[in-house]
This record gives sequence, C-alpha cells and structure tokens, in this order.
Amino acid sequence: MDKLTLCEMLDVPPHGVFTVTDLLPHQWGAELVFDCLYQPPGQDEPLPFFLILKDCRDVRWRIYAHLKPPDDQTLPQATLVNLRLGAGNHHKPLHLLTDFFGISVSYGDLVLRKDT
Repeated sequence: MDKLTLCEMLDVPPHGVFTVTDLLPHQWGAELVFDCLYQPPGQDEPLPFFLILKDCRDVRWRIYAHLKPPDDQTLPQATLVNLRLGAGNHHKPLHLLTDFFGISVSYGDLVLRKDT
C-alpha cells in the first residue's frame, strides 16, 4: 500500500484518512485530476491536495456502489481504501480503490500538488 508514500510526499503524519472528493478528466481523459483531502489524526482541518496523472493511456474504471445523490445533487466523499501508485512512463499502472469505485490508470507522469 502506498498510503505511507503519499504521506511522505505530502509531508504529513501517517494514519489519517484520505478521501477523494472529485475526479476531473482533462484532454479527453489524457489527464486525470483527483481532488482529494487528507484528514490528519487529531486535527480539525483537512489538507486539500490534487493527485494529477498526465499522459494517461489506459483507464479502467469500476463502480462498486450505486449512489443516489440527495436532492441537492452532492455526492459523498469516497474514502481511500487501498492505493498503489505504480510507476510512471507507463511501466506500472496506478491502482486506486475507494469505498465507491476503483480505477486503474497507465500514466506517464504523476504530480502531487497541495492546495495552498
């Protein structure tokens, strides 16, 4: 599991909760932007960040829960269950599993950007 690697990349303490709040495809899916939050243990404010995959070539998407959005059309955050970051230049795909969906992506570059 690469959650610890993700904590190191974000420079945050481990054992918090990662959530995905949105997935934004750009350039017909050649770039995927995961809008995420990290809730550090014992802190009130989550840390927003973006996990950006560039030069995506193969995307496999699985939906595990059929959500019915409430009247205001907001969807709940998806809690990160498992993560393997893979390797860039299309060597190994990223595998991301949440409680609502799973996605595997062959990508060229991975960029992690804190929303400051």
